[in-house]
Order: sequence, then structure tokens, then C-alpha cells
Amino acid sequence: MNGIERRRSFLKYAGVLGLPVLSGCCLFGPREIVPYCPNSGAVSDLKAELTIDVHAHVFNGTDLPVKRFLELVMSRQVGVPGSVAAIIGALLQTAAWSNAPKAREELAELEKIKLKLATCGDRSGQPAISTLVQAMADRAFRNAVQELTNALNASPALKSARRKVQDQALALDMKIQAEAAVADEIELVSKMPTYGDYRKYLGSAAAGEGLVAIARISARGAIAFVIQNFQYRYVSVHDYLGLYNVPGKRVIDLLMPMMVDYDWWLAGGSPTASSLAGQVETMEQMAIVTGGRVHAFVPFDPLREVAFGLHLAPSSSLELVKDALDRGCIGVKLYPPMGFAALGNKRLQERSPAFWRQEWFDERLLLPDLGQRLDTALRSLYRHCVDNDIPIMAHTAQSNGPSGDFEGLAAAEYWACALKEFPGLRINFGHFGDTGFGGSEASAYVRAKEFAGLMQVNGVGRNAYADSGYFIEAVDHKESFKTAIAQLIKETDGKGSASLANRFMYGTDWEMTITQGHIESYLANFEEVFESKLVARKFFGENAADFAGLRNGQPTRLRLQKFYDRHQIPTPDWMRKIDQPKAA
Repeated sequence: MNGIERRRSFLKYAGVLGLPVLSGCCLFGPREIVPYCPNSGAVSDLKAELTIDVHAHVFNGTDLPVKRFLELVMSRQVGVPGSVAAIIGALLQTAAWSNAPKAREELAELEKIKLKLATCGDRSGQPAISTLVQAMADRAFRNAVQELTNALNASPALKSARRKVQDQALALDMKIQAEAAVADEIELVSKMPTYGDYRKYLGSAAAGEGLVAIARISARGAIAFVIQNFQYRYVSVHDYLGLYNVPGKRVIDLLMPMMVDYDWWLAGGSPTASSLAGQVETMEQMAIVTGGRVHAFVPFDPLREVAFGLHLAPSSSLELVKDALDRGCIGVKLYPPMGFAALGNKRLQERSPAFWRQEWFDERLLLPDLGQRLDTALRSLYRHCVDNDIPIMAHTAQSNGPSGDFEGLAAAEYWACALKEFPGLRINFGHFGDTGFGGSEASAYVRAKEFAGLMQVNGVGRNAYADSGYFIEAVDHKESFKTAIAQLIKETDGKGSASLANRFMYGTDWEMTITQGHIESYLANFEEVFESKLVARKFFGENAADFAGLRNGQPTRLRLQKFYDRHQIPTPDWMRKIDQPKAA
């Protein structure tokens, strides 16, 4: 992993662990969470240009194997202080599993919301929905605060840090400052009566100067991420919309949250507190209650498929995908850094027979032909996706896996193999190879260029795209990012419809970006990146419509239309905007 990517990977989780992170003055604007009727002016604006976020998350702590994720992934990040990792890690290992709303609990609440949505045409409709969802948000917030408080009370390290930080000899100790800031943040948050009060607080500037301010900003990001992982997914959706929607200027017409499946890579197949089937059902209902504004990508795990073939897993990953696509999911999510290449795993094992022999890896799956079995599972997915024109989003940054070797499997060379065998596969290279694009290290640009090289007009990469998920450089170093993206667009300009201007898409990677602490300007900064209004229009929506196959008559569009008809969902804004004649 190169320096920029490791730094970005570190920053992504540093806030969760209470580490000092250089961030902006505040996390969010002081907007309260307000759930809206689908036709509310706060979320619906047919005059605004099409805006699609192709890369986000709205999961909570019951959707992940939290304990193993902390131990095997987060613990690898650069500079993580063991004591702080243990404190926050212990909290997420126990509390998030047991107290965050599980899928079945959220489904019960979504049924209540659906009943309230029936009153949207009445004057009482919007207030009724707001009251119901505010109660949900407050309930989850109180659970989070209680668990944070319990963690603080049970932590000698945090308590002693608050005392030690007063000692001038320890005042510049980064670890102690971070621990003290986490303790102070928990105590401060515990005094806030409602989630709305907490959201307002997030809009305020952190007190202190120098290292103290840095530590407090970091702690605020840490706790914000933890609290978000206790929330209902529906509340998280509206937190996101409240953060980025600017009524009268730009609103998010379509949000594509990515689901994940790490069970077999990290937890020996032990299921998450919210089952994958339950998560799919929850996201189905999310699409319904938001009027088609939120459509997820369902995860496919080739190792689960291998385990199913060996009668070790109770369900097939491919069958989960097929079911989810019929229930409102737009496409499929792949996460190669967990331990598999897009294709070529057989050759990988031939070169390195012990590649998957890791202490955390399930011994039952350490087979002499594991690589071939992974390739077979992936080929089954790709064939289904090509035959049915289904889009895939893949994590292509070499980060956030349980080992450096596994992270390297996200590289472009493996996707070149997949596209050669399955030409025309609809693929979004999530993170564009490196989230440090536009930063100080040339390797990030090189990786992006490698993926851009896979984009073709009529060749095997005719449906290859990339997104801007977690491109914090656009916030931290806007001018250098602007220069870098302009250069790559210029370099690919001669490729016609395969130029980057026609293949680069807007993505945030929210809620992972929460720990950054200054993400409220993410969308606004990207609006200033492109000199050409046409390129900007393509980036924010048109390219995503092409990637996902959302245009009239395309298979994904037809599949979603059947979903809307089945659930009596009126034509969503994104569909209306795509069908509008475009000005030259």
C-alpha cells in the first residue's frame, strides 16, 4: 500500500479510534434530521440537474462482523494507539452488535413509516412522519450514548488520560491528548437530550488550539462514527440528505448504498446480527419508503459461494444476488481486498500455494484448488451479470483488507483479466484505484490511469467506469485535485465516449467519510472542480445513468420499473430527469 493510500486508510478509521486527525472546524452544517415525504421540496426538485451518488453506505453495527473487522482490518492502520483501539474497539465489539437496530427491528419501524406516508397528501402528513422518525433517532441515540458512557466508566485509560493531560510534561503526548479528548467528547455528548441537539452540536467549532484542537476534532469524528453505527438506516439516509441537499440548487435524486459481506473472510462464516437476507429486505423497504430515491448494491462473496458448494454455508451468495436484484437492488458489490482477485485466483495459488494460509482464515476452506473455486464462483456471477446487463461496483483501492497481500488483489491487472473474458461487463472501479488521487504521491495518479486505460469505446471495457468515493483530496487540496483530474481528462480526451469525462462518476463513500470531520463541503467542492458545465453534468448524473443502465428501455431500468409497478411507487425524480431532453 502506498503512502497516500495508507494515510487515507488510516484517516478513514483514525477518528473511530480517537486518533488525532487534521480536519476542518466542524463535521456537518447545523441541519436537523427531518424525514421527508418523497415529494417534499427538501428532497425533490425536478428543475435541478440530475445528481446520483454511486458510492455510499447506510449500514450500522449489526451489518458487519464488528469484532473481527476491528481486529483484522482496523488494527492494521498506521499509528493506531493500542489503548485507544482497545477502548473504542471493545465498545463496537459488544455494543454495536446488541444495541444498534437490527434488520427485523428496522423493518417493523419502516412499516409504521409506510402507514404515515399514506398521509403525505394531508397537511398533517409531514409532521406525523417527522414525529415518528425523530422518536426512532432519539431512541437509537440514547442507546449509543449509554454504551459510550458505560465504556468511559469502565475505562481506566480514558479516566487517567484526562488527569495526565493536565501534566505539562505530557501535554504534547499525542496519544494521551487523543484519549482525553475522547473522554471529554463522550461526557459532553452524554448531556445532550436529543439526537437533534447532537446534530446541531456537530455544526459548532471545536474548542482549543494546536494539538488540543486536533485531538478534539478527531474525537468528535470518532464519536460521530460510533453514534452513526447505532442509528437506524432510515435515519442515516436522511442524515445524508440533510447534509448534501441544497433545495433550489441541487438535491440527491438517487443514492446507491453499498452493502458488504465479510462473514467468511473475517468470521469463519458466523452470521452478522442482521442477516444478509434481512439486510436485503430492509433495503427493499428503504427503496419503497423513499419513493425510489435509495437503491442498494447487494454484496457477492465468492468465498461464501465456495463454502456453499462444500455444504459449509447455508445459503448461496449468487442466489442472494438474484433475489436482491428482484427486490430493488440496482447491482452487485464486490470487495476484492478481503482476499480475492477479480479473476486469476487459480494462477495466484499456483504461484503462491500458501497465499490464503493465514491464521484468521477458516481452515476448512484452505483447499489446494481454492483459487480455481473462487474463479468459478466469480465467473458464475459475471456470466449472470453480462447476460442480464447488471452493473457491478468493486472496491479498487488497495486498502482496508486483513493483509497487504490481500489488498493488492484490488489492482487493475486482475480486472483486465475479467474484462477480457467477460467483455462488456458493467463495472464501476470504486475509489478509482486510489483515494489519494490528486495528492502528493504520483502512484495514486498512476493507479487511476491504469483503470482509465481499461475504459474503451467498443472493446472489452466499453462499460467500464470509475467513481470519486472517499476523494478527500477534493476537500483538503482542491486545487491540486482539480489540476490532476483535468490532466487525466485531457490525456483521455482522444478516446471519445471512453474518455474520463464520460466515465467518471460522483461518489462520496459516506458514512465512512464521517471520521474526516469536514465532509459537509464534499459535494460543493466537486461542483468547482470541472471547468466545463457539460463535464460536470455528466459527472454528477449522466455517466451514472449510463453505467447502471438506467436509460429508457435498458434492462436495469425495466427491472426497476417492474419493482415500482409492483409496489405502486410513482415515477421517481431520477427517472423523470433522465428522460428529459438535454440542452446542448
